Amino acid sequence: MEGIGVEETMLASDISEGFSSGDDEGLLAEPTIRGVRNGALPPFVNKLYNTVCNKETDSIISWVPNLNVSDGAKSFAIWNIDEFINNVLPLMSKSNNIDSFITQLHNYGFKKMSWDCLEYAHEWFIEGKPHLLKNIKRRRKQTISESEKLHREIKELESASKEQDNELNEFKAYVDNTISTQKRVLQTMARAIKSTIDHHHQVRTMHGIENNNNATQNSALVGQQSHKTSVLGESSFAPSCEIQAKDKSAKNTTRNNQSTT
Repeated sequence: MEGIGVEETMLASDISEGFSSGDDEGLLAEPTIRGVRNGALPPFVNKLYNTVCNKETDSIISWVPNLNVSDGAKSFAIWNIDEFINNVLPLMSKSNNIDSFITQLHNYGFKKMSWDCLEYAHEWFIEGKPHLLKNIKRRRKQTISESEKLHREIKELESASKEQDNELNEFKAYVDNTISTQKRVLQTMARAIKSTIDHHHQVRTMHGIENNNNATQNSALVGQQSHKTSVLGESSFAPSCEIQAKDKSAKNTTRNNQSTT
């Protein structure tokens, strides 16, 4: 990292201002406007521009190429956050706190351009045009009156209340939709159960009718068989008994006659 060491020597004169303390508060110190002073740029802006232009650290932080712009890139990105924190940021500040660095970017009006990486841009921060850097100034710390604070708080409360109302309405619509869906499911289940019960009753009724018909047919068959049996008894067994009785009577008569003789 010899190239980075050269940059550190170049920017050493700027370390005493703003972005120089070892704690987080160093980045937020002196909330007055900082522009060109005694022909010098704000230290943070000067260090940032030189760091982004340093070809030795292009794999860590560099300009973002823009094919639609012919006069230089208009944004820069941090490609490797860990390397930036450990090897580059300490050369720009005594603190290696990335949150403080990002706060400084916001203080000087840089805007985040992408959520995929730490990409930032400023209308006066352009590749190859360092003379425009003098237009970058630190934002003034606004003094807010009590009435303005109260007014903002009221607006925030109103906004929060609207958000809660919207959430409640969405939740109510969700509950109503869920209940309606459950009712339709229950109605469908009730119809299916009723249809099953009705079908079961119909099957039982049909079986009952068939059983009655079978019982009636069985009774008729039994009656017919009884009638045939009685007819057979009368036609076959009765004459036989009469013949046997006549035979016995003739035998008895013969015996009596013989005894008398």
